[in-house]
Amino acid sequence: MTDEIKSFIQRDETARAMVKFAENLAIKIKDVSTSQIRSAYGTVKKLEMQSEFTEKSYRELLLLKPKLAYARKRSQKEYVFKELEDALGIAIDAVDVKHPETFKRFCNFFEAILAYHKANGGK
Repeated sequence: MTDEIKSFIQRDETARAMVKFAENLAIKIKDVSTSQIRSAYGTVKKLEMQSEFTEKSYRELLLLKPKLAYARKRSQKEYVFKELEDALGIAIDAVDVKHPETFKRFCNFFEAILAYHKANGGK
């Protein structure tokens, strides 16, 4: 799982595999509430709306990892939320501040997870 997720973020040619992975992950996490996912996604969207991806943006992105851990502990389906936390943690680690396109791919990956979660009846 780790190498596969890293390749989605670090290489552009894996979009088809990224979409399939996001769809499969969304099915696994359908018991996670949409509001929990959207809370983390809101932070990412805020960073995406900035004019450029900077060291400060990168720091804020890294701080999303403890927020996800906190959300997992508050979740009623902690073991299910762990799947999302692990996947996003790997994806965050694959983002390189020196290559802003990796952040854009991360955003695409997260958006695909959220969209498929909703499409597959996520709460």
